[in-house]
Amino acid sequence: MRRPNILLFMPDQLRGDWAGPRNAGRVPTPELDRVVARGVRFLRAVCPSPICGPSRACLASGYEYDRAGVRNNGDSASPDAPNVYRQLRDAGYHVMTCGKLDMLKGEPDWGEDGQHALQGPSRLKRLGFTGGLDSAGKHAAIFAHRDGHPEPYFVHLKQSGLAGTHWSDFAGRTSPALGPDALDFPGAGANYRNITPTALPDEAYCDNWIGACALSLIEEGACSGKPWFLQVNLTGPHEPMDVTASMASGAARLDPPAPVAPADDMAPEAHRAIRRNYAAMIANIDAIFGRLLARIEALGQAQDTVVVFTSDHGEMLGDCGYWEKFIPHQASLHVPLVIAGPGVAQGATVDGPTTLLDLHATFVELAGAQPLPGIDSRSLVHQLAEPARRHRDVVHAGLGSWRAIYDGRFKYVAGFDPLLPRKLMEAAAFTAEPDENWRLVEPEVDPVEATDLSARHPAIAARLRALLAANASARGGWR
Repeated sequence: MRRPNILLFMPDQLRGDWAGPRNAGRVPTPELDRVVARGVRFLRAVCPSPICGPSRACLASGYEYDRAGVRNNGDSASPDAPNVYRQLRDAGYHVMTCGKLDMLKGEPDWGEDGQHALQGPSRLKRLGFTGGLDSAGKHAAIFAHRDGHPEPYFVHLKQSGLAGTHWSDFAGRTSPALGPDALDFPGAGANYRNITPTALPDEAYCDNWIGACALSLIEEGACSGKPWFLQVNLTGPHEPMDVTASMASGAARLDPPAPVAPADDMAPEAHRAIRRNYAAMIANIDAIFGRLLARIEALGQAQDTVVVFTSDHGEMLGDCGYWEKFIPHQASLHVPLVIAGPGVAQGATVDGPTTLLDLHATFVELAGAQPLPGIDSRSLVHQLAEPARRHRDVVHAGLGSWRAIYDGRFKYVAGFDPLLPRKLMEAAAFTAEPDENWRLVEPEVDPVEATDLSARHPAIAARLRALLAANASARGGWR
């Protein structure tokens, strides 16, 4: 079989339960639904770390959080360390990216061309990419513009005469920074509460600009004479809740569900309005996805292309009083994962636990590339052909001070202290001392994840606790 092209379509901060057929957010996603019908949908996929940089570094490196070398969004992945992009390039692929890759977050050196070449040879090319560009995320683009760091999306806005429009719009979507003595995670600030449509036209909206870049790169890949890999990194549905007027109009009649156990600082209608904007971003993302698939079809490459739809992490969206991600709750960890293409079963679902980490080994096997020794990633290729086959018994996740292990039903969480400020939590080390923050939960039965089931299921708790400890110890997680 011809080595397939690979399209990795990765929105940012998209909850796993808000994408695909009959999703919990009641968002129409017709393009994704069609791919689900001809592929495999992993119902219990989680990210290896619920924050952009670490999660993507795990996928690229093939290592669990404790070995991937990116502990939080202040770190960059080493551009010269082995990764899946270099493996695919060395196997003869034309390797491309567009949008916010988030592998090089530590230094604001995108440059106008998105090559990270301001201080020397292109760090994007050193990662293994042979085409495309890297741009900043929603907030990082604003900070870069403020501080005089060139970045591709703002270059586009300047050329269109819209940089000031976007800058002024985001000035009203900035949450107050938390002080060092804050005792809990941020509530819903202006980044959520401001649901006013942006004045940007649709074609200048960041995700639509990224989608247009992706269309050009698909053409480039098709003309390269090589099998191609393209990672499309959208900025939505990450906060703030900025949408265009047409996106808001399209979502006006949607009736998303209320949060689970929300804080009492916001009226129900305010929650619904925020969630409508989140839904509007998802609907727009689905439309972009459809345009890319249509271009692949028009180029006669649909039968030779593996399509992957996923996200780097979820979004609490007001559940349990939390916003954004960072925490071991399922809304933060659970991501959509749908794969379709040659050699993939059609209309199948996988109930067992799956991790985003395993896309690394999957891409390597599909490409016939040389596997890296000693990685934690396991290929899903066998399960794509035979979805009933067992793949993993448990999957792992972590960030800073906490670790979690999930078997598809029960999750054991160790070290998450809800009173520890987020920045301190991200910087802290995971320790081996059990306390009241070590607990067994069953997320689908208890979405608040407040009831510790360790006493009710001691054997399950002991088994998962032992596996969690062994995984952290073997991978350097103890500090």
